[in-house]
Amino acid sequence: MNLKQLIFFVGTGCIVLSNTAFAQSLSELIELAYKNNPGISATKHVAEAEESLITSKATLEDPMVGVSNLDRGMRTQYGTITQRVRFPIKYYLQAKAQSSRAGSFKSKFDMQKLETREQVATLYYAIYSSQKIIQMTQANMQAVKEFARVAEKKYAAGKSPQGDSMKAHFELTQLELDLIRLNQEEEALQDKLKALLNDQSFKRLDLSRLELGAPKFDPNKIKNSMPDLATSLQNNSPIIKGEVHMLKEAEYMSSLSKWEYAPDFQLQYQQRIAGEPEDSKIYSIGVTIPLWFWKKSSEASAASARRIAQEFKVTDMTQKLIAKVKDLNGKVKTGSQTLSIYETSLIPQAQGAYKSARAAYQANKTSFLDLLDSERSLYRVKTGFYQTLKQYVGHLSELETQLGFTVSNLDQNSEALK
Repeated sequence: MNLKQLIFFVGTGCIVLSNTAFAQSLSELIELAYKNNPGISATKHVAEAEESLITSKATLEDPMVGVSNLDRGMRTQYGTITQRVRFPIKYYLQAKAQSSRAGSFKSKFDMQKLETREQVATLYYAIYSSQKIIQMTQANMQAVKEFARVAEKKYAAGKSPQGDSMKAHFELTQLELDLIRLNQEEEALQDKLKALLNDQSFKRLDLSRLELGAPKFDPNKIKNSMPDLATSLQNNSPIIKGEVHMLKEAEYMSSLSKWEYAPDFQLQYQQRIAGEPEDSKIYSIGVTIPLWFWKKSSEASAASARRIAQEFKVTDMTQKLIAKVKDLNGKVKTGSQTLSIYETSLIPQAQGAYKSARAAYQANKTSFLDLLDSERSLYRVKTGFYQTLKQYVGHLSELETQLGFTVSNLDQNSEALK
């Protein structure tokens, strides 16, 4: 490999890999995580458990059966059945409160899925960026080795000082240390993804042959005004929807605590099973009296206080989430603009400077140190691009998690080459 070929190799930052490299799409990995992630499964079953309790809250308690004896000169034995019945509206309020509680757990389940999607997307692009940076580091190592050989030849011909070769070997050592660190970081990312997917058949994600483009962000989907954004979050964000469900539960429980003053009933039917008279039957009804009214009064006060507290919590969570969404929205816009600057300005400029330094070094018009500086600058710019891409996707996926709906083509973007 001659110097021109090698420098072109570094400038493109590309290494040809074997045809066995395989990359799963982001959408496939997200679906796999939805299917296998234990955190999602646990939250789903908790939500289903709370949903199952709705019917029980609207259902009567089991009746009691027994035997009683009546001795009034002649002994009579009765079979008895007793049913306790709460005031009817209490069943309705209990069921509505439980339904709201189940809704809050359903929102937690939705949030768990969105958070898992965010983690998978962030790791996907983090692994992609890491593998691309590793490629560039390996390419730079090969380039510096070739630079060292050229410097040694120039030194032998008396055209360059011996220090050029020493500088090349020092640069090579630095790159070797970087490569060790990068490989360790990439391996850690693979382990995190494997744990998130919880799939024993999943071995390793290889994205090194792909050229993934940055997901397209549509800022017009996000409301600008505070009232509209608050309404959008209450309708879509699982965080706010969960808190609103909890508020509804607190409201139903507050109403229920006031209806506890209403009487409950106990119905009893007794049928003779032995003794005289043969046709003896007894019907009875009992009604509760709120004699210890201070107990119910304190319970009603506590339920009302919990309702008020939850109202403040919903307001607080909404305001905080609005601020967070605006912050993430700004970061995503900045990231998108930064990536555009990298692609249209920084990378072409760094590549141009690198080619100029290469040509000047070959013509003995610049020093070896200038060539290394241009190589380092190109390396920093390219690694900066991939680091920015990783951060951009992290902020974008987090924004979609907080909003509760997509504002990009993140899932679809993974399947297409740039």
